[in-house]
Amino acid sequence: MNLACRTTAIPKPLLRCTYVDTWRWANVPFFLRTGKRLQKRSSQIVIDFADPPFSIFTDAPRTRANRLVIQLQPEESVQLQLMAKQPGSGMHMLPVSLNLDLQSAFSQRRAEAYERLLIDVVRGRLTHFMRRDELEAAWSWADPILAGWKELDERPLGYTAGSWGPAAAMALPARQGLSWIE
Repeated sequence: MNLACRTTAIPKPLLRCTYVDTWRWANVPFFLRTGKRLQKRSSQIVIDFADPPFSIFTDAPRTRANRLVIQLQPEESVQLQLMAKQPGSGMHMLPVSLNLDLQSAFSQRRAEAYERLLIDVVRGRLTHFMRRDELEAAWSWADPILAGWKELDERPLGYTAGSWGPAAAMALPARQGLSWIE
C-alpha cells in the first residue's frame, strides 16, 4: 500500500502535525514528539478513537475518549481503554481497561531495544531494520521538513533536560482540543 503524507505547519514550520492521505485516515492528525533527556524514557503509540456521531447512551456523556496505548519501551504492553456500560438496568458509563502486559506475562528477562538490534545484527536477521523502499519513503516525508527549516532559517526548539519538551510542543495538540498522554 502506498501512503501519501502531507505535513501542515501550525504556525511555525517546526511545529507540525502530519496526515495520511487516505480516506480511512482523512482529517486525522498525527502528532509526533521526540527528544533526548525528556522527563520520562518512553516510546509509545497512543490512538484516541473519534466519538461516534451520536450516542445510544443519551443520559451518559462521554468523560474520556476510547484509547489504544501501545507501549514499546521500557515495558512492552498493549492497553485498550474504553467506556463501557455499567452492568444493570441503568445507562451509566464507566472507564474500563483491557491489558496485555508482556512484562508480567513472561517471567524471563527480555532484551532491551538496542540489545535486540545487536543480537539481530550478529545473527544476520533483518526484521528490525528498514528496507531500502521504506527508508526512501521515510526520507521523502522528512526531507520537506528539513528543507523548510533551512529555507526559513529555523531550528528545532531547545528545552530543559528533564522536562516534557518545549512549551510550543505542548501547545500543538491543544490547538485541536487534544493533549499529550504523559
